[in-house]
Amino acid sequence: MNTVPIFYNDKYVAPSTDFDTLRKSALIAERIPELIHDPSCMVDEATKQIKKAHSPQYVKALITGDPGYLSETNGFTWDEGIWDMAVNSTAGVLAACKTVLSSTSQGPRIAGSLSSGLHHASTGQGSGYCTVNGLAIAANYLNNSEIMILDFDAHCGGGTVNMLRDLNIDHRVSQYDLSTNFFDSYDEDENHMISVAKSDEEYLRKVDVILSDLDPGIDLVLYNAGTDPYPTISHSTLEERERRVFKGCIDKSIPCVFVLAGGYTFSQDMNSLVKSHLATISAANHYCCDTRSEGVDSNRHATSS
Repeated sequence: MNTVPIFYNDKYVAPSTDFDTLRKSALIAERIPELIHDPSCMVDEATKQIKKAHSPQYVKALITGDPGYLSETNGFTWDEGIWDMAVNSTAGVLAACKTVLSSTSQGPRIAGSLSSGLHHASTGQGSGYCTVNGLAIAANYLNNSEIMILDFDAHCGGGTVNMLRDLNIDHRVSQYDLSTNFFDSYDEDENHMISVAKSDEEYLRKVDVILSDLDPGIDLVLYNAGTDPYPTISHSTLEERERRVFKGCIDKSIPCVFVLAGGYTFSQDMNSLVKSHLATISAANHYCCDTRSEGVDSNRHATSS
């Protein structure tokens, strides 16, 4: 029976800054040691892909800390751990993509990375506690793939959409944002759309509408699984969201890669925050083990770098 592979190593928490997005993945990994896979084998590729997707000036700033104003646009004080975190976190996203796209028909169709702080980063800078945009980087790396990004963080993923447009891959990479506010919104088009919900009932209704539009012909869903819609949206509703997302992907035979996205201790303690992210992993593990995923034609989905 498959279990969902989750990518993580201790360099995900290399920065010295004590902040949720730079600390919570270690606490989550401690709770699921049997699922953890080290993405170190993808670090060289991740370095290459970050340099392809982000501007040379911004990459240099992340590596060296110079200029300081640019190296700290993510909202954190720069130290050498920032680059280690960015590269290894991105390696985890790439490793998860390769896992689900190159697996045999009996292999996992869902994988995750304990990456957090991605979707506000744009081509030339960080923003909103996001350093490099692993979603846009992965989409650019998979250069022959039709991809749908489901961004269910509390905030919009404007950094991602703007990077897709800068990279000229927005024609094959769509994005649905389901948010609780319009922070980091963007100019919508028929492939990149924003929806906002303010109640549990409205939220699940919009989840269902978005999932009904998933095209079984796409190659991959990249799922930005934010838990920061809480407390506007209840924990129980977010748990139900996860079940519907992963079931929807399995039912339509679409491989899915998820990341942690937003989730903070502004409105809950760390134990509650960790538990909310574990609910995502639990749902992924349940549907990854679903026998309906075992007859998928893996030749329909191909990776490319």
